[in-house]
Amino acid sequence: MFKALLLVCSLVHGSGDERSCFELHDLEAPNGYITKEKCMNRVHDMVDITKTMVPFPHHIKYKCEKIFERT
Repeated sequence: MFKALLLVCSLVHGSGDERSCFELHDLEAPNGYITKEKCMNRVHDMVDITKTMVPFPHHIKYKCEKIFERT
């Protein structure tokens, strides 16, 4: 399973040289995606949405983190 995660840093919300960063976790599929491809598709959707909400200048990093299911 893969979980979608974004790290967003914005200079607008910080003061001076300080950056204000925050994590965004996927609420659409909080338990993750079966394939990395599906996870990356969701990550790209999340990035597009975030770009419309966070004023420029900003920097967005993302990943599909591998998670393990407990059996």
